[in-house]
Order: sequence, then C-alpha cells, then structure tokens
Amino acid sequence: MNQNINVMKIFDFCRSNVPHGNKLGKEVFNEMRDYVEKHKSQTFFEISFTDIEFADSSFSRESIVLLAKVYRGTKGFIITNLYDEDVIDNIDYAAVALDQPLTIKIENETKLLGPALTKSNLEIFNLLKSKKKVTTSQLASLMDVSVPNASSKLKKLVDDGYILRFEETAETGGIEFIYQSIC
Repeated sequence: MNQNINVMKIFDFCRSNVPHGNKLGKEVFNEMRDYVEKHKSQTFFEISFTDIEFADSSFSRESIVLLAKVYRGTKGFIITNLYDEDVIDNIDYAAVALDQPLTIKIENETKLLGPALTKSNLEIFNLLKSKKKVTTSQLASLMDVSVPNASSKLKKLVDDGYILRFEETAETGGIEFIYQSIC
C-alpha cells in the first residue's frame, strides 16, 4: 500500500479562484477522477484549496465530495489549505447531502465533515486515528469486544467511507484485513 500523498490543487483543475455551480463541479470531478485513475498506485490524495477564495456547496458536492464517494473505502482524500469557515460549511453541507464523510486538515488538527458518527463508532474512529492502522483482533483487544463485533464495526466504517481497508498476508499464511485511518 503506497503511503505517499499526491497533491491535487483545486485551482489547477478549475482554473478559477471562486469555483461554483454544478456544471463546473462536474467538469472538475471528471478531471480529478482522471487524475486519480492515472495514479492508481496511490492510496492517499491531498485536495488543496491553495489560491481558492470561495467555493459553493454545489461545486463541492459535484466535485470533491462525489470523488470521495466514488472511491469510498479504497482511496483517502484529505482537504488542506482551507481556512474559510463559509467554504468549510459549504463542503460539510455537500458531504451530508451525499452521505459521504471527508477529512479536513487545519493546521495540525483533523476534523471530519459530513455525516456524524455514533458514539461507539467515533470511539473506534479516534482510536484508529491515533494508531493509524489496526487489525480486527487488535481492535477487539484494545476495546475489549469480541472479534466479530470489532469486525462488523470496522466494516461499517469502511462501507460508510470513514476508513480504508487493505488485504495483507497474515503471519499464519492466510489473508488479514488491515484497517487504516485516512487522516
């Protein structure tokens, strides 16, 4: 699994410092999807808002939120260089509308945008965020829950787009799932 982060500057895709509307959002989505496909070996992508002054929720929904939804569970997207609370709110609204979480990095903190997690899933998400990656048995041990319970909770977090899952060869020779934080 490739840990390098590829930077995608929104400005380079839309050539506007105030991207807005469904039409431009769809055009940018197509360009960004092509970029991700050209970099198939990459797992993580930084979506940089450098040089962007404003972006509305329609643009955000049709471009970055839809991109994250298309690659849910297989690619991680982190929004960076965005400090305008209005734009952050617009992306949050779009993420809620598409039921797709997104991670934003502000300074040294990360924050989730989009649908809220339940208390128990938030606890697992935060634990995974601090550990970076875990196996099902590790999580079961850390949280003092059964392996099947840990497995179903991790699978839900993957299916809902909060974390990523990868297959690795276990020490026993079988396949083991590794669950990894996007942030």
